[in-house]
Amino acid sequence: MSAKAKKVVTAFLDSDVFVKADNFDSFFHRDFKMHWHASSGYRDFDYDEYERITHVTAASYESMRTDISHMISEKEEVAARFTVYVRTLENPREEVPVGYFISIFKIKDDKILEIHQTSHPAEN
Repeated sequence: MSAKAKKVVTAFLDSDVFVKADNFDSFFHRDFKMHWHASSGYRDFDYDEYERITHVTAASYESMRTDISHMISEKEEVAARFTVYVRTLENPREEVPVGYFISIFKIKDDKILEIHQTSHPAEN
């Protein structure tokens, strides 16, 4: 399952789900849980809460992409280190990094079941 799990995570990170949030359910298992250590503190999200955040984010960005620097997988888990870049609606010509992430994804039924994530904002 290692290669298959890696494909699921790569497809998610390469997707535009945070710009076109209607694709959310194609990536996330209905029992999804997010455990996020951010610079603003620790937060837990379930499927509905994370979907709501995705829609809010989609309203702010023209485009979003990830630059994956590391990816390791074992069975149904994938660890990835990546940077997220965006183009805002206010300034679509300039792409800026918004954050650096290290995430561990757990896959079930070809969808993301759980994410343990650490992030901090990019400094411009």
